[in-house]
Amino acid sequence: MIEMGDVLSVRMDKDLEERLAFLMTQRKIVDKSAYIRQLIDRSLSAELLDYLAEQVDAKRISIWKAASIAKISLRAMMEELSRRNIEMYDEQALREDLLFAEGK
Repeated sequence: MIEMGDVLSVRMDKDLEERLAFLMTQRKIVDKSAYIRQLIDRSLSAELLDYLAEQVDAKRISIWKAASIAKISLRAMMEELSRRNIEMYDEQALREDLLFAEGK
């Protein structure tokens, strides 16, 4: 059984509603709430990856930690950073990763 979280009410302007209706019609989607949850999930995942990539690039967190926060594999995080042309590893990042892996 799927457990649902809090209820969120959102007002959509006419343009947003029209684009949503168009996509739902074209994709033959009938469950508007489920589709909007899917879109929000996709958008939040992308936003989270953007933020984490910025943090890794600024050397504020390690790649390992970023992958853990994003709930993706280290390899997937490294591929994401590579797509963004972000330098991935230096000595400080290695130390942080080793401490994080040891649970410290």
